[in-house]
Parts: sequence; structure tokens; C-alpha cells
Amino acid sequence: MTDLGQEIGLRHRKRAAAMARIQDVALDLFDEHGYERVTVEQIADASDVSPSSVYRYFGSKEQIVLLGEFEFDTSAARLEDDADGSPLDATRRMLRAVMDHLVGDEERTRRQMRHVMSDPALEAALARQVYAASETLGEVFAERLSRSANDLEVQVLAHVVVGALLGGLHHWQGTAFAEPLRDVLDRCLDLLERGLQIDGAVSRAASP
Repeated sequence: MTDLGQEIGLRHRKRAAAMARIQDVALDLFDEHGYERVTVEQIADASDVSPSSVYRYFGSKEQIVLLGEFEFDTSAARLEDDADGSPLDATRRMLRAVMDHLVGDEERTRRQMRHVMSDPALEAALARQVYAASETLGEVFAERLSRSANDLEVQVLAHVVVGALLGGLHHWQGTAFAEPLRDVLDRCLDLLERGLQIDGAVSRAASP
């Protein structure tokens, strides 16, 4: 690696470490006081940084909770593409890349989801972020299927998949994180592969 590459890598690691520290401090404050009652200024003060640094790293208070999570990394799906695989196979590869990042600290992800699902503004922000992910996923599907990204079937498939994953996140939080997130999201894709067929007995058993 060149000196420039080492310098860039070191800078990236320092930035990532600073962001993780600020996010940890913020989550502690949110856990103690509630998301709405904590200001960016309080987060900055507790993190020994300026409010402008918090905004420079995260852009908004919402992104302190959301940034870095629930995003699709399409590089693995494109680099390891299998012409015989289905679009859902590509989605599974992307999810596994994301999960490899998340499972290292799934407790942090649980803490984030508790706040997201209990605050309307954060839940709306997650929905916007997930919607944007559907556009990214649509590009991958279009590439695999040799179609336009605006093709109706490509658009519907991408939005259905992402909507299913959002439903999986709601289920994960609503069941008190009883299963590993990786397993929940895999089950979402299994359901799509079965054509959304639901066993009535299972459905009734899950009902209150």
C-alpha cells in the first residue's frame, strides 16, 4: 500500500471510530432520557466534540441512530454474480454482506431498533432510507435481468423485496428480538420465494 493509501485508510479508521463513539454516547443518552428529549448539543458535549462535528459526521440527529445500518452493499452481489441465480439470490448475498457487519454488534442494532420503532420521526426516516434502498436493489435486478431500471417488473420486484425486509424488521422488534436478525431476513426471502403462500395453521397460531 502506498503512503497515500495508508494515510487515507488511517483517516477512514479514525473517522469511523469517532462516529462509533458519538453513536454509543448518543444511544446511552437516548436510552436514559428518550430520543426526543436529547439534543445534538447534549450529544456533542457528552462526546467532547462540537455540534458542528456531529452534523458533519451524521448530517442530522436521525442519522445518528440510522447511519450505517439497513443499507445494501451491492458490490458483493455484482462481483460474485451467478448467471444461474435468481434476483433473490443476489439479494441474499447483499443481505449477508450487511449481516456480516451487523452481527458483530447485534446488541447495538437492537438498541437502534427500539428507538426507531418507538419514535414516529425515526420510523419515517427508516422508511425513507429503505425506499431509497429499493432503487439500489432495482439497479442490481435490472443488471441481472438485462432490463431497464424503470421496467415495471424490476420496480415491483425491488419494492416488494425491500418492503418484505422492512416487515421483517418490524417483526424482529415486535417479538423482542427473539431470533437473530440474519435468520429473520432470510425467512422474509423464503416467504417471497414461496410466492407469499402462508400456512393458515401457522398464521392462526401466531394470532393473539
